Amino acid sequence: MGTPLGYVMWVCYLLVQNVGWAIILFTLIVRVAMFPINLRQQKNTAISQLFMPRVREIQTKYKNNQQKQQEELAKLQKEGYNPTGGCLSIILTFIILGGVIDVVYRPMTHMERFDAGDINTIVASAKKVDTVQTLLANSDDYAAVLAYLKDETTLAYTETDSTDENGKKIKVNNRNKVAEGFSIDSVKKEIVVTQAQLDEMAPLFDTSDGVDKLTKLYSNDSRLSDPIRSALQQIAMNYSDGTLYRELRALNTYGRTDSNKALIISNSGINESVADRLEKLSENIYFMGINLGEQPRWAFDELIIIPIIAFVFSMAQMIIQQYLMNKQNPELAQQQNSMKFMFLTMPFVSLFIVFSVPAGAGFYWSVSYLFGILQSVIMYKFWPSDKIRAEAQAKMEAQFAEREQRATVVTVDAEGNSVEKTERLSKLTQKEIKELNKKKLEAARRADAEKYGEEYKELPDDDDF
Repeated sequence: MGTPLGYVMWVCYLLVQNVGWAIILFTLIVRVAMFPINLRQQKNTAISQLFMPRVREIQTKYKNNQQKQQEELAKLQKEGYNPTGGCLSIILTFIILGGVIDVVYRPMTHMERFDAGDINTIVASAKKVDTVQTLLANSDDYAAVLAYLKDETTLAYTETDSTDENGKKIKVNNRNKVAEGFSIDSVKKEIVVTQAQLDEMAPLFDTSDGVDKLTKLYSNDSRLSDPIRSALQQIAMNYSDGTLYRELRALNTYGRTDSNKALIISNSGINESVADRLEKLSENIYFMGINLGEQPRWAFDELIIIPIIAFVFSMAQMIIQQYLMNKQNPELAQQQNSMKFMFLTMPFVSLFIVFSVPAGAGFYWSVSYLFGILQSVIMYKFWPSDKIRAEAQAKMEAQFAEREQRATVVTVDAEGNSVEKTERLSKLTQKEIKELNKKKLEAARRADAEKYGEEYKELPDDDDF
């Protein structure tokens, strides 16, 4: 999140001491700050409707002359027409969403402001605990890796030819198996890792010889079971330097069991103050029993409530906005019938986004939709579009009347050059107005005579001109 927004979220967290409440407070602040922009967007949309007949006329009249069309539309923009007035709000919304995602992914950096050195040691210690806990999830895999580390026994996956009970030739492999219905996430929550086990697996993390032994564990030719190999590969990706997810993965590993907490603190070498703050952050990442640091998945657990809420609030906002548009801008609503499909697909896009990021980002998305609904209702109540259009129409008519009360006066200076000057007609007599019109006509006739090489004849001095 850019530095200013990051500090806003940090201040919110300091005030409420909970990631969920900090996100709510942050969203409220952002919505209030963006209210003038959103109000300006609504006003621009309403005012733009006054220009639509002229816009369509220009587009039809100059459909084969894009340059002239752009010139005429530019003139309308000088009068108040703004076809891009709603872009800023959309751009800011996605910039802020990206910032919130960054904060949720990096809570040690943004929420507790840990030193970078402490973060690195915590992450490195958590990676070791996470790896050993993953291997312990299947005893055969743990035993195979332990044997490999002790005497370099091969971990290679092999296949041999054999026959089944019916005499049919089959391939038999030595890849380890797991129990039917095995769920590694559920199993790991029950596993207690000891310091002795961590020490046994220490050679896995020793790369002084230039060999990364961890990659061998999840390579395609590894004999380890498929779920364990997949989990180990995910660990390697999540904890790698520069990866966005490393802090959150370490925090989730820390909070999984009490033994994990003790091991990560003792093996990282952080001081007591940092350890206390890490424990506090591990507790504060929960909001109403939901870990905002975990990513929702298609499963019936407490995390599924975040995508459901995001979808419901997103759909509600789309429906309410369409209703208010139909009520206040029937013409605009008819013009945007072709866009209804896009509006209806937005909730499903939101659902996809929420399943792709940690629950904290989805929670922000949901709260933002809720505040968006309240904002739409407030704007409809106090700044209805018909009132905005009426005020804009009156202002435009006043400006038009002002322009009509002016005329261009053409005079000739001492050197014979034409000089144009705008004067208010209300200050001139009828005779003076006629004289001005006569001079304008003479200037036009003189220009035509010079253009076509004709002799110019002055107009007669006629009072009835």
